[in-house]
Amino acid sequence: MIKYNLALALISITIPDLVSGLRCYSDHSGPNSAGGVETCDEGGVCSSSRIVFREEGVLRTAMSRHCVSRTPDRSAWSSDWPWCHEEWAGGDEGGMEVYTCFCKEELCNDNTFLLPKFNEWISVTRARLKAGSSHPLDILTSVATYGIAGFFVIVVLSNLPWRKLMGKPEEVEEEDEEDSDDEDTSESSNHAKAD
Repeated sequence: MIKYNLALALISITIPDLVSGLRCYSDHSGPNSAGGVETCDEGGVCSSSRIVFREEGVLRTAMSRHCVSRTPDRSAWSSDWPWCHEEWAGGDEGGMEVYTCFCKEELCNDNTFLLPKFNEWISVTRARLKAGSSHPLDILTSVATYGIAGFFVIVVLSNLPWRKLMGKPEEVEEEDEEDSDDEDTSESSNHAKAD
């Protein structure tokens, strides 16, 4: 009987760990994240992000923690945990920069998770954004936008009836056409004489 109770106790202790997924700290509110702890789906990992963005001209920093089921691709040579990924998203005021680190241990994304690494990234990113240099993709997007707008302005300007707008008579065009008709008939008569 003691062996049966011991086996039952061991099974009841280990089954919840096998059935439930990884637990992570979460800033989201929902059925899976009661009390600031979220249970990940199978294969999920914990993430912690820092976000630097500009709002009404002021640089701000935000933090986000939660479970993710998919992570960005990473190098085939890198399989170390935790690992980090930097992203940029364009926007009206220069977009936002996001630095996310992933881990796959129980409650690994607490407030102190890779804190020195996050603090260094935040200070470098804020300094770069304060200096005014934009993200390369932001510059590329701006150049492409102005290039496309310039192209359409050229197309519109080349199709405007400039002679009518400037007040020049259209007879000038007709005279040019008559002159070219006269030249065509004189050339054809010269060919006829040569025969």
